[in-house]
Amino acid sequence: MDSTVGQNTELHTRVRQQEVVAELGQQALETDNLDQLMHDATVAIAEILDSDYAKVLELLPDRDEMILRQGFGWRDGLVGDTTVPTEVDSQAGYTLLSEEPTIVNDLRTDERFSGPELLTNHNVVSGVSVIIGSVEEPWGALGVHTAEHREFTGHDVNFIQSIANVLSSAIVEVGLKKQYHERESELKETLNRITDGFIGMDADWTITYINERGAELIGFDGEGPVGRNLWDVFEPALGTTFEEQYCKVVTTQEPTSFEEYYPPLDSWFEVHAYPSTSGLSLYFQDVTEQRERERDRELFRTLLDYSTDAVFVEDPGTGEILTVNDTATRQLGYSREELLDLTVPDIDTDLPTLEDYRAFVTALKSDGHTTFNGTHQRKDGSTFPVEVNVSYIELDQLDRAYVLALSRDITGRKRAEKRIRENEAALERLNVATQELIDADPENIPIRTADIVQSVLDIEYAALWKYDETSGELDEYASRTSPEIEPDSVHLPAHLSGQVWQTFVGDDVNVENDVEVGESEAGASPLRSYVFAPLGRHGVICAGSTRADTFDDRLVDLVETVATTVETAWDRANSKAKLEQQNTELVRLDQLNMLIREIDQALVQAQTVGAIDEAVCEHLAESPLFEFAWVGEFDVTVGTIAPREWSGIDSTSLEQLTTDEESVLGERPVVTAVRTGEAEVVTDTATDPRATPWREAALRAGGRSCFCIPLVYEESIYGVLVVYGRTPQPNEQNVDVLSELGETIAHAIHAVETRITHQSDSTVELTLQTTAEMPLVRLAQEADCTIDFTGAVPRDDGDMTVFFTGRDVSPDEALTASEQSLTIKNLSLLAERDSASLFKARLPNSTLVGKFLERDVTIRSLNIDAGTATAVVELSEAVDVREFVEGVRGDIPDLDLLARRSRTRPPDTEQRLQTAFEQRLTPRQQEILQLAYRSGYFESPRVQTGKELSDALDLSQSTFNYHLRGGERELLTMVFDYEPQA
Repeated sequence: MDSTVGQNTELHTRVRQQEVVAELGQQALETDNLDQLMHDATVAIAEILDSDYAKVLELLPDRDEMILRQGFGWRDGLVGDTTVPTEVDSQAGYTLLSEEPTIVNDLRTDERFSGPELLTNHNVVSGVSVIIGSVEEPWGALGVHTAEHREFTGHDVNFIQSIANVLSSAIVEVGLKKQYHERESELKETLNRITDGFIGMDADWTITYINERGAELIGFDGEGPVGRNLWDVFEPALGTTFEEQYCKVVTTQEPTSFEEYYPPLDSWFEVHAYPSTSGLSLYFQDVTEQRERERDRELFRTLLDYSTDAVFVEDPGTGEILTVNDTATRQLGYSREELLDLTVPDIDTDLPTLEDYRAFVTALKSDGHTTFNGTHQRKDGSTFPVEVNVSYIELDQLDRAYVLALSRDITGRKRAEKRIRENEAALERLNVATQELIDADPENIPIRTADIVQSVLDIEYAALWKYDETSGELDEYASRTSPEIEPDSVHLPAHLSGQVWQTFVGDDVNVENDVEVGESEAGASPLRSYVFAPLGRHGVICAGSTRADTFDDRLVDLVETVATTVETAWDRANSKAKLEQQNTELVRLDQLNMLIREIDQALVQAQTVGAIDEAVCEHLAESPLFEFAWVGEFDVTVGTIAPREWSGIDSTSLEQLTTDEESVLGERPVVTAVRTGEAEVVTDTATDPRATPWREAALRAGGRSCFCIPLVYEESIYGVLVVYGRTPQPNEQNVDVLSELGETIAHAIHAVETRITHQSDSTVELTLQTTAEMPLVRLAQEADCTIDFTGAVPRDDGDMTVFFTGRDVSPDEALTASEQSLTIKNLSLLAERDSASLFKARLPNSTLVGKFLERDVTIRSLNIDAGTATAVVELSEAVDVREFVEGVRGDIPDLDLLARRSRTRPPDTEQRLQTAFEQRLTPRQQEILQLAYRSGYFESPRVQTGKELSDALDLSQSTFNYHLRGGERELLTMVFDYEPQA
């Protein structure tokens, strides 16, 4: 199998495994049905791992057996009924005892255990078992098995363990919900146990709850009035004290109490009405019997005997406690006698002085009664919250006034209400955070994690320690403190940082509720209690408090739930992002491949080089992958690039891009690409220093990246393709594909030029370059000048006469430099001009010029500058270019072929004259005619006379004229006596 296919299959499997973990994690967050979740998990594991069986085993309370809670593939009737022992002889039991995943390659030969029957009866051969829950307190085990031999990989084990972790988190979450409902039931049960009737209603006067006592008092069975409007149920109460007082409490949000007669029940009721954020709460008692008893017995004695609250009868003038009930003595820790020696300011912290008490009584006398929440102080100095219902009572028959106070210890209620509020608020914050994490990108989750942990747990400090997979380091990534605390004032003690790593590698929650503060940390605010919770491969959550004993079981469970939520969301976000990246890459590759196919088709149809250039530029510019493109011609003489075709950009903008100015790092990338024959890439034109000269022009044209692709075929360069991308950081595959495209384009141009060469009167023009130390190259170096070859005439003695001009050098300097050369003979000045001087020299035939001429090629130009000779030569169509270049390299090894192009042949007359000059004139005639022409002899007025030229050639005047006239006669014969062949 192709390794790439195998890798893609494995990658797909890993991605699918992560998706399943994320899906089950999401299901775990949304469901309370553990059995359905466990069933779906076993089905998913069996499907993904292509296994025959999967199971969830729950550890029974006696811890001697585990029951098959859910499974896949097992025989009917086994799920929910079959048990397996937790002894070491079973695979599941061995897993619990070994405290780590167990892999069985072949159960038949495994010596660690032999059973249990659940596996042997199903012919199980291979399998994996992992623990659900912590190793200290395992909930059970999760296993997958096959009936055929199978070797499970570490990735498989990690996948199964991830599912087990999701199940463990779901079990904990459902347990928390169950605990919440149980506590809610306990609250209802508490309300049912109190002697008062209780009715709760919302802001719309709809009855939301009634306890058993309340239903009994008003004559309803069960929760009959629940869900009905209060005034529909108690219509006769409209317009009475009941309506007046209830509306007053709702309006003022101040509690009240009163006694009132209700005719339909022929009963008196004592009612305590309390406002709440959601409506109204009523505590009421039927006091009809008490009212009747008041006629026979003293009011205060009756209250003392029957009140379940602490009852105080007080002197309104002195604040003395006149009598109390047993509840008061129990609550305050005093004996009855001790309490009767005290005053109200001794036990009520809200009325610390007699003056405060008298002011309170004055207000109470005006209102008659009031209810408030206060604080009472026990004999040992401790305090507790109370709800106090106080009345000012005047007894006419006794001609005295009393203050009657009913005090209810509401410590339990406050604690329960606080716990419920905290749980509700935390769960609500977690729900909001979960929704945020579900939609978050992978890079945003670590940014938000510390904020979420601190907010959900409502603690002073939270931090994320993030694992860097590249460096292998676990470092604090972000930390948050509560808003009311200075951020720099709370920190993790240095000696605890090692436990962060231990939590990460151990994958267990680490709790410490009493951390000692070192002397070096005195005055600071280090954490006194903390929880470290692992986030799988992502890192560790740290939750901390500056107070000791902060993290009870409830809060630790909440930390684990938050950690599981963050980890699941992070894994899901990574999987989603990776899938989106793969999809994007596939779309890009498909677009690029389609573009290349379109260009290839256009190249096949193109008949000229111009058509090739146009098709390539247009297709690239129209592609959504690129912004614009152009094809350029490289002039090796001056080292510049001239555009010959472009698309997607106007000529003015292109001119700004193709300036000759060099970049700050050397020559421009496009020139480098041509010189080296390798692609050059500017990954971001906005930041790459090489783009400095043309950055603004490129950005204005929309080019954020640049590809310079040389068009090379068989060592010949046919130009350069420059493509500008729309975005920075181009993909490496773009470079590879465009480089291949460059080779294809060069091949197409070569084919077109070859076809044109064979189909018409054309020649091939080659640009060649060498740094070999030849006579004229050394002369240019010695004289520090530039030499341009103008002509050469072979001599009878095997040497040749060469004509050339020297720029930026005086004749004397050139003559002095030539004297240092053994191969340059008879160097003489023919003409001296402002910018250049014409020279004639005798050179051996083994020079570069000689190697060209002996192979029957025409030298169009030869320039020598800075030790480099650049020649442009023209070959006839019959000459094999490769054979020619290799032949010259046999004598001049470092010769480089820089460019190749086709040229149209000159007119026949021009070709005949050239042929006549070379074939019909003697070498001496050629030498003299070239010398006369180059020296300005034929110009008017003459630059040099015949006498001056004969002296330069060391000939007599008559001999010079003889050869000059003979050469002229041969050329004129060719012109006037030419007879074309029939």
